[in-house]
Amino acid sequence: MVIISDASEEDLEQIYEIEVESFDKPYPISLLKAYLYLSNIYIVAKEDSKILGYAIGIIQFKKRGHVVSIATRKESRKKGIGTLLLSTLEKTFINNNCTYSYLEVMITNREAIRFYRDMNYLVIYTKKNYYGRGRHAYIMMKSLINKSLE
Repeated sequence: MVIISDASEEDLEQIYEIEVESFDKPYPISLLKAYLYLSNIYIVAKEDSKILGYAIGIIQFKKRGHVVSIATRKESRKKGIGTLLLSTLEKTFINNNCTYSYLEVMITNREAIRFYRDMNYLVIYTKKNYYGRGRHAYIMMKSLINKSLE
């Protein structure tokens, strides 16, 4: 059974494994550790003691939720783990009166873009060189107004 819980320092090694497996330019473990203390929401999806995925979110200006990072192990993809993590972030954003959620995604990451579209995120604009020279990002947004807290 998959459980969503707050991340802890003990989880960092497994979170970093997922980060390295998921991104061309992963966050260093020191930044992942800093987010434990800087972010409003840092959660993991666990089955027994194995972390299947994680998500980091920040509430900005008391009205918007920023999905800083979300990733799952390759073998855990397309099994609902990402949906569970993102839905949990969004519920926390709603509970804190955020009116929308947004994120950045590399324009070449078709799998992630499809996932976010399935979760009702829309591409708002393209941010040139967001991930470095010639590596652009879509800024995607989802309204949280009138969303239920199911």
